[in-house]
Amino acid sequence: MDIKGFKEYDIVVIGGGPSGLIAAKAAATGDAKVCLIERGGYLGGCATKSLVIPLMTFHAGEKQIIRGYAEELIEKIKEEGGTIGHIMDPLGVAATVTPVDTEIYKYVAQEYLLDAGVEILYHTEALEVKKEEDSVTCITAKTRSGIYDIKAKYFIDATGDAEIAYLAGCEMKVGREVDGKCQPMTFMFKMDNVDVDKIIDYSDKHPNEFVISNEINSLSEVKRIAISGFFSKVEEANKNNDLNLNRDRVLFFELNRRGEVAINMSRVINKKSIEGFELSEATIEGRRQVIEIYKFLKNYVPGFENSRLLQSADEIGVRESRRIVGEYVITENDIIQGKIFSDTVALGSWPIDIHDPEGKDITIKEMKMGDYYGIPYRCLIPKGIKNLLVTGRAISSTHEAFASVRVSPICMALGQAAGIASKIALLNKLPYKDIEINELMIELKKSNQVIS
Repeated sequence: MDIKGFKEYDIVVIGGGPSGLIAAKAAATGDAKVCLIERGGYLGGCATKSLVIPLMTFHAGEKQIIRGYAEELIEKIKEEGGTIGHIMDPLGVAATVTPVDTEIYKYVAQEYLLDAGVEILYHTEALEVKKEEDSVTCITAKTRSGIYDIKAKYFIDATGDAEIAYLAGCEMKVGREVDGKCQPMTFMFKMDNVDVDKIIDYSDKHPNEFVISNEINSLSEVKRIAISGFFSKVEEANKNNDLNLNRDRVLFFELNRRGEVAINMSRVINKKSIEGFELSEATIEGRRQVIEIYKFLKNYVPGFENSRLLQSADEIGVRESRRIVGEYVITENDIIQGKIFSDTVALGSWPIDIHDPEGKDITIKEMKMGDYYGIPYRCLIPKGIKNLLVTGRAISSTHEAFASVRVSPICMALGQAAGIASKIALLNKLPYKDIEINELMIELKKSNQVIS
């Protein structure tokens, strides 16, 4: 491989999704020279690339459990008119959801990092990891102008697929234990000019057709609606051969602008995003599903008669791929019991939300409103590598626990922990697993993060 040149930093973050961008911000709050490399042309990850919106959830009941740099970023998006903030979840699955304008999100996230002194390298994709003994020395990355080595003292893998840890030879798990199958992928898309009032009126007259929060009597009571229902419409379309998906309901969320919604109905099963060319195959199938769903909504669902297809995702949404085997593996029982660890660095309150890898079903093991759990720092540390942390959805977890920790706000909180841990490791010249955990927890609290 012909290496054209190199760049050198103290800390390199790979992946500009919710966890990576917050990790880069946190790492750059001192004197460290920090770089974030992103294979695309903007930040935000699943929310911006795959339209996985709104963000869910920053709260456990009335308590806001994810604050820090994630909340700071939301406030900056709000200042630019890109969000109405945290609002009640109309479906009652979580305490709140946070609709965001993805275009504003892209811009604000970029400026947020540049203002912090982070160097952003867009259109830069990791190809190879070079190691000396049990440390990563550099990432070999592809750009439009050639191949470069990107060197650093410490690395944070925020790729979502644990790509760097995988290339470094770390032990991995994929999918559920019984057969390795992953949750289905979903091709999200946005529609606008939706008649929200008509949908509310229909839901009020047909309450058995919908799942709504126990806290409300009508969708007219919430700032933005969400729909999980229209079961009879889906059944009717299935019988007429106008809808042929592994889905039993219409699912969508109204966004920052009234009448604009994100549709979460596509379901591509029996594909793995990290195996062969299956991601390409899933993308082809997913785009076909988008048009099928769009036509179904226009023809069958009240309120969508005059709606328009506004935007489909740049990339299919991947719920599940690789995850590392770390110093600790968080489990379903840890989440259900609301366990708080001695090295807790982030909190979560999203339920265990498993979309059946083979069919239509969704298994949701709900948490009581107000309950939450801790995620230990050890889950971010892959075994056998001194200077690599993994943050975001690829942390060390079981398949069941993964179904809770994978959502964007939790990934943001994990990113803050990873970034601050990198600063501490750099300052003390220590392997990640040897940093003083009390120092990390103190620094997290100083930066307004909640860890207990």
